[in-house]
Amino acid sequence: MKYNIGWGLTNICNMNCKFCYSKDTRKAINEIGINDWKRFVDENYEHIKSINYGTGENTIINDFFDFIEYVRDKYPFITQSITTNGYLYERVCNNKRLYKVYKKCIDEVDVSLDFAQPNKHNQFRGQPKAYEWALKTLKMLKKDEKKSTIVFVGFNETMTKYNIDGLFKIAKENDSIIRLNIYRPVGENNNNNFILDYSKLVEIIEYIGNNYEIISINDVLFGNIYGTDFVKENTGIDSIRILPNGDICPSTYLISKEFREKYNIKDKEVLEKISFMDFQKAPIPKECNKCIIREKCRGGVYDRRVLWNKTLNSRDPYCPLLNNDNINKNKYKMSKKGRISVHDGYLPTMFFKNR
Repeated sequence: MKYNIGWGLTNICNMNCKFCYSKDTRKAINEIGINDWKRFVDENYEHIKSINYGTGENTIINDFFDFIEYVRDKYPFITQSITTNGYLYERVCNNKRLYKVYKKCIDEVDVSLDFAQPNKHNQFRGQPKAYEWALKTLKMLKKDEKKSTIVFVGFNETMTKYNIDGLFKIAKENDSIIRLNIYRPVGENNNNNFILDYSKLVEIIEYIGNNYEIISINDVLFGNIYGTDFVKENTGIDSIRILPNGDICPSTYLISKEFREKYNIKDKEVLEKISFMDFQKAPIPKECNKCIIREKCRGGVYDRRVLWNKTLNSRDPYCPLLNNDNINKNKYKMSKKGRISVHDGYLPTMFFKNR
């Protein structure tokens, strides 16, 4: 088994996002160091397909740059990418060594940008330079001919036609694709006000499908509704998340205490032993028995079922039938060719681009 890994090397972040899914967990755990990171990769490299360095903001710490160079030099077949709030540009723009490391070692960069309006994005990110950093990073990536993605969190305020058009305009200017992550209520103090309405989500998917281009919907519910190709669930199967203390979780979003106490990267050759059986053998909820996409969808996205329902025995909260809607029969022809991003097959996520 080869894993697509999401890895937060540090708890540190220079923003204060209102919808942050990892704030509570990052406050509750300590960090391990670069020697443990190296040992984990040395012992498990044969089982690693890709690593995306995510929450917190990894570019803040110098060890991040030393580590990605170590991985690239010893294991060049491992794809490395980073999700950044835009601070990547600030770190490398005036530092020749760090710029060289980024150019050599990072294959793809995911830039967080929720709003096309500077003031609104800055406000929601709790950082007055958030928009500036994001745009500067995108421009740098275009200049360096790096694969780049604009990732935004889907909640009612971001999922407006006006904001979507603005994000696509920025993507076009910077040769980027767009990635949508539907908001998840994660953590003890999660804010349910950010939960995206089903009707708003469907409206925007159809708006994008009619006005732009859907590349891929790597979401076992919506991918099998709107696409022609079968989409499978990856959570806890060949997709895992590593927290700053080394704990291994089945998902980027399933990071609470109950999901993070079984495995740690300090465990010897841990990827040979890892098994999240609850997800590998997840049941199809009984309420799905008469659904026409039952065998494909199998109840919907695992993490949403757990976060909303506290069980895998109930169906996805965005199931059309649960929301008094019908299974959409208007399929979109998607232009996906191969694995388009490290997040493709790692997260339940959606990819779009300009026509």
